[in-house]
Amino acid sequence: MKSAAFPTALFLALGLVLAGCAQLGLPTFGLQGAALSTPIAPSEVEWARKSGANTVAGTATLKAGSSTHTCAGQSANLIPDTAYARARMTAIFGNDTRGTRAASLGPVKFGQDDPLYVSTLRTTRCDASGSFAFPRVPDGIWYVTSSVKWGDSQGAAAGGGSMMQRLDVRGGRLVKVTLP
Repeated sequence: MKSAAFPTALFLALGLVLAGCAQLGLPTFGLQGAALSTPIAPSEVEWARKSGANTVAGTATLKAGSSTHTCAGQSANLIPDTAYARARMTAIFGNDTRGTRAASLGPVKFGQDDPLYVSTLRTTRCDASGSFAFPRVPDGIWYVTSSVKWGDSQGAAAGGGSMMQRLDVRGGRLVKVTLP
């Protein structure tokens, strides 16, 4: 006689496996893509198109042994909070609050990005010291992302990763962020 708890345990185990796959960037049999299929409504990002009185400034670094590497020359991105952005961050980083993803895991593949996601994304370059800044940011919830990459002595990619943090930006202030 089979236990009634067996189907429940099986579904729980399957859910944990799929969650682990998503966190590691492994395929989850199409479930990741479904989370990004809902388009962004224009009203959901209208606030992000405005100029504001806040500045988001920060640095992005990763350690490898005794060496510290920065995002120098890489992009830093500021992304307005939407259901689409939350699903995307969760697919890449395993959550929508704060995370890192090793470059060795490879990129998470998505279909074509929502045009409103792309048009409301703010991008800048990290300077030589690994610092970035976004001036005139309106009040709201934002995601800041960047990546750090380093190569071996022959210039081949040897390591690095991407990082993300969710920020509540309000009140005409300077918001400092350190990634990761």
